[in-house]
Amino acid sequence: MLDLQTLSNSCVKCGKCIPHCTIYLANRDEVTSPRGFLDLLGAYKRGDLPLDSQAKNIFESCFLCTTCVSNCPSSLPVDTAIESVRIDIAQKYGIAWYKRAYFYLLRHRKIADLVFGFCHFVMPCAFKSDAQGRKVSRWKIFKGIDGQRKYRSVFPFWRKSFLQTYSGEIKPQKVRDNGLKHNRVAIFIGCLSNYNYVRVGESLLEILSHLGINAFIPPHQECCAAPAFFTGDKDTVVYLAKKNIEYFESFWENIDAMIIPEATCAAMIKKDWLHALEGHQDYQERLKKLLPKIDMASSWLYHHTALLTLLPKDKHSSLITYHDPCHARKVLGIYKEPRALLTRNYTLKEMSDSTRCCGFGGITMQSSKYDLTLKAGIPKAQMIESSGAHIVSAECGACRMQIDNALVQIDSQMKFYHPLELIAQALQTPIKNDA
Repeated sequence: MLDLQTLSNSCVKCGKCIPHCTIYLANRDEVTSPRGFLDLLGAYKRGDLPLDSQAKNIFESCFLCTTCVSNCPSSLPVDTAIESVRIDIAQKYGIAWYKRAYFYLLRHRKIADLVFGFCHFVMPCAFKSDAQGRKVSRWKIFKGIDGQRKYRSVFPFWRKSFLQTYSGEIKPQKVRDNGLKHNRVAIFIGCLSNYNYVRVGESLLEILSHLGINAFIPPHQECCAAPAFFTGDKDTVVYLAKKNIEYFESFWENIDAMIIPEATCAAMIKKDWLHALEGHQDYQERLKKLLPKIDMASSWLYHHTALLTLLPKDKHSSLITYHDPCHARKVLGIYKEPRALLTRNYTLKEMSDSTRCCGFGGITMQSSKYDLTLKAGIPKAQMIESSGAHIVSAECGACRMQIDNALVQIDSQMKFYHPLELIAQALQTPIKNDA
């Protein structure tokens, strides 16, 4: 159990986290800097700070990007501390009705399929295609930084999710000796790739087919519960984590790995479930037995397959810049692998700071503090635009929503593609659904 008082006292106020903190860069307020958060958390733990509406507003202003943790000489878990106090906030103030509705859908996949299939949206962000075919997110019609209206409400209807289209065994069209015992890999797709970026999952199937690897898409997989976790809805997180663990165990001995194309989902399962399951030691131990087989898609493909050598040697004319999702690089340490795969066919143009958070921030930030997400996102978009690349890529659907949105705000023509989409395009391999 995290001791907030000890954690607060451990901060020596060196300030090395300040220049990199996403919320501090957005509002320049020391109160919401990492050391400010820790001071307030210590005061709250001592009983010197009531959890009133002002404290609630402060503790809900963190993007939970973990940048402070990676820049702290002592690696103090500021993000984990804020996540813990958000549970207290949720218990005292309750959870907004639209968040409760969203989390209800996360717990009931069949109902979510009906709702998301009809509206093709994920609360709190809806999507429309812009002139470049990008899916642009917004909570409501608003004005951009230039004062001009950017969006109109547009909802495409009746689109099937990835899991509604692909389920069970997907056999490869090529047979290769991969040196794998079972030659069978499970895919945990994640909600954004399931409902909004279906092409990501299809691209992963194409890649596995080209490698001669049998794909297994667990039909009863549930949401990883990241939106609920970052909001403080512990009950939903524990419910979904337990349900997933029980389901994973039913097929675990028959797969080589379970790979995840979404950075947030991968970090949630590999790191945050252990925190969420405190007090449920039996499930923590069961989870630990599963973790060695769980990996992000690009990492597993790079380290366990011959994909790098199978990719064609011809370079595409388009230049790519790569954005490091916080949950991939800062939490899981994955950043070299997607670059190594992409640079086989593309020339990489690094932006000035690929690790700077895009500013998505989760459902609370997107719905209640959208102005802060825009202040964090616009500089990132400008950085991407200044790279001189034609394409920006990142292994995260949340980053994709935020970056696409920010690029539209600065009228950029830059296109966003998931690394798997670009790799599959290079391989140009059709897929066959034998489910």
